Amino acid sequence: MNFNNLSLLKFSAMVLICVFFATGCDKGEQGAAGAPQMPPLPVNTFTAHKRDIPINLEYPARIKSVQQVQVVARVPGTLEKKFFKEGSFVNEGTLLYQIDPAKYQAAYDIAKAQVLVAEAAYKQAERNWERSEKLYEKNAVSQKEYDQALSGYETAKAQVEAANAALSNAKVDLEYTKIRATASGSIGQNLQDLGSYVGTSAANSVLTTITQTNPVYAEFSLPDIELLKKRYTLARGDWKSITNAKLPVKIFTPAGESYEKLGTFDFLDNLVDPQTATIKARATFNNKDGVLIPGLFVRVSIEGLMQKDVFAIPQRAILQDPMGTYVFIAKNSKASKVYVDVENTIANSEIIIKSGLNNSDEVILDNLTKLKDGAVITLIPKKAE
Repeated sequence: MNFNNLSLLKFSAMVLICVFFATGCDKGEQGAAGAPQMPPLPVNTFTAHKRDIPINLEYPARIKSVQQVQVVARVPGTLEKKFFKEGSFVNEGTLLYQIDPAKYQAAYDIAKAQVLVAEAAYKQAERNWERSEKLYEKNAVSQKEYDQALSGYETAKAQVEAANAALSNAKVDLEYTKIRATASGSIGQNLQDLGSYVGTSAANSVLTTITQTNPVYAEFSLPDIELLKKRYTLARGDWKSITNAKLPVKIFTPAGESYEKLGTFDFLDNLVDPQTATIKARATFNNKDGVLIPGLFVRVSIEGLMQKDVFAIPQRAILQDPMGTYVFIAKNSKASKVYVDVENTIANSEIIIKSGLNNSDEVILDNLTKLKDGAVITLIPKKAE
């Protein structure tokens, strides 16, 4: 290799080295400046304002009959006939059973005859008394005879009354052989077979039961009633007269369906159950269509309650980390992480915030997984309501 070629190679190498260092210097300067900044994240917000919030409280409940009546045999005798279908609806006064009336019919006929005898004796005694009274005025009879006639008249009169009372008693016993429904409702299982001798003991006197199905109660328990009183106010009335406030109550069936008719909150016990630390409550429902069956487990939603001067924000704005529950609020074009105390979820998927927010805070609703405390954001203009 000659000298000129060697010089050319050295010159080329020096040029490559300079290019390499120049390129490296440029990259180093770019790295010092840092990675390219992310553009501001567009977000929608919800403006927080304190307001009065309608509250519905839900509790498990059980449907209960207003009354359940036992149908009993009031007189002893042989059960001859049954006139109803088990499980059907019967009206008050409907004939249900017939007890053999022969003995009671005979007793009634005898009592009726005794009334006739007593009335005949009374008429005779009355005539004797009237005659003696006239003769006594003329001094034609003695005082003794007069007194005897008066006593016979009064005794005969009393015997008529006694005979009529015995007749009434015999008539009642005879009527009791026809056993009728003492209330309207759904009639239960027949408990005594036809041909049985009933009415002689507690065991054989109960023939069936009638369960009143309209109206019905929904019974439930309220936990920590004092806390409820402090936290909520009534849309009308106050807690001292809650049964007079007639709060509306809605029922949800086990299938999650809403019963179309609203009930009325009409009872709050004045004693706390020491075992459960709850207080018994009750709502009454019209059940003309018979949908609410006594014994059915349901959920009740009490309406007409208010929580005053609180924040309610969309539930989707709520996030959690090991430190607690928080939201992001928009502040100076940045996302600011704020921890909050939540209370309970209400209608429209809103959640009540007890503390942590201020009036007019802009709570961020979307892109929450992309946000970090201090992230740059831009607010999407809100649509006019």
